[in-house]
Amino acid sequence: MNPVGRLVLIGLAGVMLSATSAPAGERFWILLERFEHAGENCPDGVGCTLRREFTSRLLQSANSAGLYRLFGILTPHAPSVVAPSGNPLAPRICDAGQDAITVGFDPLDLPESVKTESLRGVRAVYTDLRQLAAPPGFSAGFGEDLHKKFVERLESGGIKVLDKNAITQVPGQPRLNLYFSFTDPEGICEYEYSVFASLTQEVLLARNMRIKITAGVWSFSTSSTARDHSGNERDAILRVADAFVRDHRSVNPK
Repeated sequence: MNPVGRLVLIGLAGVMLSATSAPAGERFWILLERFEHAGENCPDGVGCTLRREFTSRLLQSANSAGLYRLFGILTPHAPSVVAPSGNPLAPRICDAGQDAITVGFDPLDLPESVKTESLRGVRAVYTDLRQLAAPPGFSAGFGEDLHKKFVERLESGGIKVLDKNAITQVPGQPRLNLYFSFTDPEGICEYEYSVFASLTQEVLLARNMRIKITAGVWSFSTSSTARDHSGNERDAILRVADAFVRDHRSVNPK
C-alpha cells in the first residue's frame, strides 16, 4: 500500500522556567507525516496497524505575522467550540522518557513475562518444511509429506499458516523455523537425530524502543534420546507442532 502524506504547520513556543530565565521565544516548524496501514482488515480491523513517520523542517521566515494569521485561521472561533491545545494526531515531542510517553508506561518497570506469553494474540505463522532432507530410510518426498501433516496440525489448533509474502503483512511477522539433524547416517547402532524449533517475531528492546530486531521468543527441542520420545524422525518433528499448539492454547483459550 502506498503511504499517504499529511503536511502540518506547527508553532512551538518556549516556556518561562523561572524568574531568571531568558524571555520565552517561539519557533515555527513544518512537519510532514507519512502513514500507511498494514495487516488484516484495514483500516479499522483489530489486526491492522498504523505506521507513522515524521520529517520536520524549521521555518526560517521573517513573516511571523503571516504565520500567526495562518494559526488563527485554523483556530475555531465559535464560542461553543473548545479549541484543543494541539491536534490529538500530532506526534508527542519530548526527548526524555519518550518510550513511556509513547506506550503509556515505562517498559523497564514491567516484570519479565513467561515465554508462552509471546504467543498471545498470534493468529498466523509462516513455516516451510518442504526442503528438509530425508533421513536414512525415508523417500525423497519426506519434506513435502511432512510439511502437509505439520500444517494440518497447526491449523487444526486454530493457527493459520501463511506463505512468506503474506506473513510480512502480519504484525510481528511470526515465523516458525525448524532444524532437523542426524549423525552417523551410515551406521546403525550409533545413529541419532535431533529436532529444534524456534518462533521468531519482531520485538522492541525495553531499554530503547526505537530498536526493533527479529528475535526468538519460543522454542522447543527433542531428540531420539529424549526420555518422552517414541516413534521415528517424522514423529519427532510433528511433536513440535503439538507443543506449539499446546502452548498457544494456554494463552489463547477458545
